[in-house]
Amino acid sequence: MNMVEAAEFMSESESTSVRIRLSCTETETLCYKATRGAGFSWGLAEEAANAVGWLCLNGIDGTAVLLAAIVAPTFAVPEVSNEVWVNVDGKPLCPLTTGAAIIDFASSVFGRKDFRMQIGPVRQPALLLPFLAQCSEAIGGSFVVEWDERKLHVGNGISTDVETLSTFISASVATIVLHRSEHVIKPVSRTKFALASPYTIAALDALAMRTTVPATEQSRKSGAGAGTSDND
Repeated sequence: MNMVEAAEFMSESESTSVRIRLSCTETETLCYKATRGAGFSWGLAEEAANAVGWLCLNGIDGTAVLLAAIVAPTFAVPEVSNEVWVNVDGKPLCPLTTGAAIIDFASSVFGRKDFRMQIGPVRQPALLLPFLAQCSEAIGGSFVVEWDERKLHVGNGISTDVETLSTFISASVATIVLHRSEHVIKPVSRTKFALASPYTIAALDALAMRTTVPATEQSRKSGAGAGTSDND
């Protein structure tokens, strides 16, 4: 399946209410391989899998968010400063590389209580939430995420109204403003499984298959698989 076909899967998934239940481990494993299959490094693929797992634990279909980010990936990385993170070419930032940068600069930039930073535009900004949650654990407290005159809090979970969260999750590109908050987010009862569209799973699985190595005559003769004859 190419990227165009994967995008078609995504559009079809929006018109169906059927959902497949996956464990968090199954979800993360699939997303890990799919992200690598889309061309990202194994390290970023692991970050992506963990991010999707966090979103799913917080009741968000992280599989759909990730698929939207990797079917037509941008590898644009942020030019890091203390006030504005943008890509020098003006392209939307990659949420995975930007999220990884957030973790790297957790103490030096986000540790200041008076910091205020603009990030973006960034693709699929919902993927930044798990990285911000991890960062908040490292520095204590929580973050306010502002965009389009809306805001939410993220730390040990997400605090906002349903409409605002839905709008943020569905945003394909957004520029956000971050600052620290003393807002305490109470732990919620988290789910231990994900509900994903069968079309999303099929598209992710197709990308994941790119990480497999096709069998060759030499590999069969060396003992891999069933060999050239399967009459045992």
